[in-house]
Order: sequence, then structure tokens, then C-alpha cells
Amino acid sequence: MIRKKFLFVALAVAAPICLVSCGNDGEDLLLSGGAKNFTMDPKYTEFCAAYDNLNIALNDMSKAGSDQASFEVVLKKSAALVEVAPDDIADAVLTNDAILNAMNAAFAQRKYDQATITTDEGLRQEVQALYAQKGLPEMTTEYSKYLVENCGVSTEGK
Repeated sequence: MIRKKFLFVALAVAAPICLVSCGNDGEDLLLSGGAKNFTMDPKYTEFCAAYDNLNIALNDMSKAGSDQASFEVVLKKSAALVEVAPDDIADAVLTNDAILNAMNAAFAQRKYDQATITTDEGLRQEVQALYAQKGLPEMTTEYSKYLVENCGVSTEGK
């Protein structure tokens, strides 16, 4: 029972972070400009900064817990990223934003109560459905590659 509860907590808290901050090999993506010998094209500066802001907010939420205040910050940062996303990655950014908003709605329905969140089988199924969307793994990989190529995001130094 403890293992199941731990797995569910990890899934519920970490799930929204995955599309934004997981590399295609399962490693966390770091902030922009971390790749060795990387020079960012100025046309990506605003997008990469918005990605960094969202990534920081998601990491803060994973440490502090998925409460209403944390979600408000994350959703604000996600909306800012949507606003500046280049057309060639906009679908992935919009999908990520929709998942974050759906996660927030599911947590809000449970009043962000961690005891309920960790044991609610319905929530576990909702999260699984969000991440079982057709094409999501490929989109996640595309998004990760885009961040590496255009923002200099790196997994080095972990």
C-alpha cells in the first residue's frame, strides 16, 4: 500500500512537470543556455526565458506541493509561454498548457487536499488519461529537442 501511495503521489505531483521539463531520455532538462558552446539566436530569447520561468515554477511546485498558490504561479507562467511560443512549437506548448490547466482543475475539485490527492483513484485515472493522449510521447520528444536546439537547454551537470 505504501508503494502504491508513493507512486501515486509521484505521478500526481510530477506529471505536469514531465512535458515541460523531461528530456526524451527521461532526464530533467535544465535552464536555457546550459549546453556547452551554445549561442542562442536572439529570435528565441523571449521564448527561452518564458520556458525557464515555467520550468522554475514547476520545479518549485514539485518541492513545495501542488497547492492552489503553486498552480496559480505555474498557470501564469504557462500562459506567458503560450503567448510567445514560435509557430513551429506552438502545438506542444498549447498541449502542455492544457494539461497543466486540467491538472489544476482536478486538484481544485479535490480542494488541493494532499490526503485526498494521494488516495483518490479517480484522480489517478484522470492523470493517466491526460498522459495517454495519442501522440503525446512524440510531441514531448519534439518539444525537448526544440528546447535543446534553440534554447541551449541541457541535461549536463545533473
